Amino acid sequence: MEDWKKSQKGSERRDEFKLRHKQLHRSFYLCDLDFVWVEKSPPGIAAFLDYKDYRDEVTFAEVLAYNVQMGIAPVYIVTGPSAGPFRVEEYKGGDWRPDRPVVVLEPLLDNVTWEELGRFEFEVRFAYRNGTRWRCPVRDEL
Repeated sequence: MEDWKKSQKGSERRDEFKLRHKQLHRSFYLCDLDFVWVEKSPPGIAAFLDYKDYRDEVTFAEVLAYNVQMGIAPVYIVTGPSAGPFRVEEYKGGDWRPDRPVVVLEPLLDNVTWEELGRFEFEVRFAYRNGTRWRCPVRDEL
């Protein structure tokens, strides 16, 4: 990634676009993807990641999207304040139909620092490059 891109925060134009889209029609449901971990070799998607604050809940639109995404690659939810520490869970499935969607999450890592989150991403990407799927070391020992 180019150095100038590393220092950029969210775009005001994108935020304006998202706001205007929300005002089009109340039946136009949507969700945004926070991160898609893309790999060049082999080309493809290593994982999807959605970031949430502790107060955020998974919406029905996200359940619909995650259900499709998990057929392509693992879906991870990282929760916590933006400075950390974080909790990392894997989305295992859900039902969007109840008023409060049913969400199945598998806890993977807790009290994770930014450095540890970077190591987690590296390990997920490394596993993808080697044609395998990342396994949580602590969980494998249980």
